[in-house]
Amino acid sequence: MTGNWLWQAPVFARGGTMLNADETKVAFDGPEGQAAIRTLARIVTEGNTPNLDQPASRAAFAAGKTGIHIASTSDLNKITQMIDSKFKLKTIAFPDVIAPKGRLPAGGNVVMITAKDKVKSDASWEVVKFWTGPKGAAIMAETTGYIPPNKLANDVYLKDFYVRNPNNYTAVKQLPLLTGWYAFPGENGLKITDVLKDHMNSIFSGARAKDPDAVLADMATDVQKLLPKSVGASK
Repeated sequence: MTGNWLWQAPVFARGGTMLNADETKVAFDGPEGQAAIRTLARIVTEGNTPNLDQPASRAAFAAGKTGIHIASTSDLNKITQMIDSKFKLKTIAFPDVIAPKGRLPAGGNVVMITAKDKVKSDASWEVVKFWTGPKGAAIMAETTGYIPPNKLANDVYLKDFYVRNPNNYTAVKQLPLLTGWYAFPGENGLKITDVLKDHMNSIFSGARAKDPDAVLADMATDVQKLLPKSVGASK
């Protein structure tokens, strides 16, 4: 459960940012990041949450062995089917969006057309338009639980579906809070996300769950070292 989204989301929800405006210095170690890291630690120290991968955490929740499941909306329909009638499932909006500028990062997917042949590329474009259009987005929502970014899909095609499935509508109500996914600058961008995951995992594994502020300080130091030095030197 230590994906990059799980760090960006609680920081952004409180109005924080990953880096400063010119992307030369870590900014997630301020009050917003402190609140975020302490909340994540409480999940372990007060919630006794086990450190499980996604398939295992999904199975544990569906079996009633854990009380809360934090996951992508794409998990919703699968989880609903796994639970069946064992207990009542209730979805809630992402907590802690309390700051006036609080937002949530929108992680998602991309479609790329690589065909050079005009006939194939034209046909592919028609498919892409369907996938990303209101009808295709509605089908995606009904079969997975993903949030359609398409207003027509939500307001027209899925109107009755949401009445029957209110759990699916919870995330849709937070669409106005969405902001762009943050990608760290420079050639070490992917390394930085690994650093975030490693430090967060030290909390979820229980190794440093009682020392969240120190984890945050180490995380900030390690990320700062991986930022482009040429950018910082030129400012």
